Order: sequence, then structure tokens, then C-alpha cells
Amino acid sequence: MALTTNKNYLQPTGFKFIVSGEEYQNLQFFAQSVTHPGANANPVELPVARVTSVPLAGDKITYSELSLEVILDEDMKSYKEMQSWLERIVNEGQSNTIGGAKTQTYSDITLIILTSHNNNNVEIKYFDCLPTNIGQINMTSNTGDVVYPTFTVGFRFSSFEIK
Repeated sequence: MALTTNKNYLQPTGFKFIVSGEEYQNLQFFAQSVTHPGANANPVELPVARVTSVPLAGDKITYSELSLEVILDEDMKSYKEMQSWLERIVNEGQSNTIGGAKTQTYSDITLIILTSHNNNNVEIKYFDCLPTNIGQINMTSNTGDVVYPTFTVGFRFSSFEIK
């Protein structure tokens, strides 16, 4: 059996984060890190006499949230984009517009992983994403080095595919 022909490691700093729709440009630009969700297929336990149980293959896969960490820009535009999106979800039955233009509650998100030469390599596309939470922002005045504030965003999605 032959080993893999690709001996390059995945570069953790080489990625692009793209949200469908033009209203999330600041979010895309200031994306600092992305955590691809974990997966869990819980086995079904079959009770058997005199044995603890026999695990059977799970019948569904449960994914955790897609997580994004965003550097906060000084005008807080990336945060405002997320806050507006979250508010639109809650107020979906009301006006769902930005600047007079109709917007969607769900958006597709694409994570492009780059090669060691910064070329597009692998695309992970998350379908029907919607934000479920926006993390807190910490402001600190007693640090020696400048540490730019960040916030996290959690997304739920219907499915994803890796190309």
C-alpha cells in the first residue's frame, strides 16, 4: 500500500471566508479564524440480558456549530452586519430589508482552503446558514501590548459539502 503523494501540511492561516450576499463584506474581510464543526453519530444501544448493551450504528449525524472569530473594526461594521442579520431572523415576519433591498434570512457560506502556495485548493460549502449567537466584546485598557478585540459568531446550517 502506497503512502499519499501529497506530503504538504494544511496551512492553518491559508483560508478565505465567503458569505453569499453583498451585505457581509466587512465580516468576510475581518474573519480571523474559522472552526469547522465536529460531527457525532450516536450509536443506538440494544439492551441484552447479562450484557451491558450492544451498540448499533447511529441513524443520524449531528453537527456542532460552524464558528467564526472576527476582528472588530473601529467602526464596528462587521459587528453591525451580524447584529442586523440576527435581528432580521427574529423579526422575519416584519420588514426584511437593508436600505430598501430585500435580503435573505439564510445564506450559504463557503470556506476556501488554500494550498501552501496560496492557491485555492479545497472548498467547503455550508448550506442554509443562519447565525445563532454573537459573542461578547472585551475592551481592556490595562494591557501592555495592543490586542485588537474580537467577537465570535456561531452558525447553524442544513448540510455541507467538500469539493
